Amino acid sequence: MTEPPRSTMPGEGLPQALYEAVSCLERRIQIYFRGTRLHWGLRRILQQLWVQDGLSQAELAAAVRFSEASISNMLKHLVNGEWVERRPDRYDYRISRVYLAERGRALRADVERELALVEAELRTQIGSDDADELGKLLGRALEVLRIESGSSEPGGPTGIYDRPSPPSEL
Repeated sequence: MTEPPRSTMPGEGLPQALYEAVSCLERRIQIYFRGTRLHWGLRRILQQLWVQDGLSQAELAAAVRFSEASISNMLKHLVNGEWVERRPDRYDYRISRVYLAERGRALRADVERELALVEAELRTQIGSDDADELGKLLGRALEVLRIESGSSEPGGPTGIYDRPSPPSEL
């Protein structure tokens, strides 16, 4: 018995492969965020603070590519959950800076360990040279996609939460 021809859905091919790869990686990382009730955007804020703690709200918004309004709402959640804390800037009391709380710092080692395992698995399975080439290709693809989406500025607010929802067709 022969299989019926498979129809190609819009978006299949390279965009779908990239989406599925990112989704698989996200599921791997999610293991360490289970029970935290931290969605993707909140985790991005924590991950940025792991790199550079003590950012102002504007600096944090630019770094994670969300609007300041979105960051403000997300920070309220993170402060209430004791993941981060706000402190006044030492030199300008009009500015508050965002710092990791102990709970936010404690999560870092598990997430970094999992990411290192994922990278090691990829390098073992596809080979180190191919993994390096994949990294270069993904970097180029990201550049193209940012330009095409109008977000070529690395710090511009173009995160998923900054885009308006499409109008309803109902």
